[in-house]
Amino acid sequence: LCSFHLVYRNKGYFFPLNIQVSLASRIVPSPDWFVGIENFNLCDKNGWKRRVSIDLFPYDAGTDSGFTFSSPNFATIPRDTITEITCSSPSHPANSFYYPKLKALPPIARVTMAKLKRKKLGFLFSQPNVTTTDNEVQDSVSETPLDCETSLWSSWGLCRGTCGNLGTKKRTRYVLLQPANHGTPCPDLSEETHCEPDNCV
Repeated sequence: LCSFHLVYRNKGYFFPLNIQVSLASRIVPSPDWFVGIENFNLCDKNGWKRRVSIDLFPYDAGTDSGFTFSSPNFATIPRDTITEITCSSPSHPANSFYYPKLKALPPIARVTMAKLKRKKLGFLFSQPNVTTTDNEVQDSVSETPLDCETSLWSSWGLCRGTCGNLGTKKRTRYVLLQPANHGTPCPDLSEETHCEPDNCV
């Protein structure tokens, strides 16, 4: 989770009558993904808000095609509309945010805005009472557990054994999604059972 901070003046954000703010920050690397807010109102019925924090989620700008962070730069022609990327949309296993078992993606960034008083001389600002480290990780945000996902079992293999004795046969499966954030660990990936040898030796 990345975090960045803005400071606005008590007389307005650049212009006295501008009470709304819009911003966008590109996700790098990515085809054309970004996070941001649009026309967020910095005022309420009591005046300027003293401090606000907003969780941000990924959006697709619709200018490039690709499902993953490192997808090649292929332009979308014609350009598509801006859409929110969710755990089920785009509905494709290759999508970097595709987690169909989740109800919603956790936020991937947060913006914090704090109102500061302007000093009498010039436009100097006191240091905001917020942490300003770029790309800081917010430990307070709970991590969504991801359970291990496996493929279906393969068909049973040949029954191997000697004549007059029970043999064994085996089947396997493989991991589709490794567990994360204390999710359910992966089960056994192979299984054996007794059988009657078909072609005993």
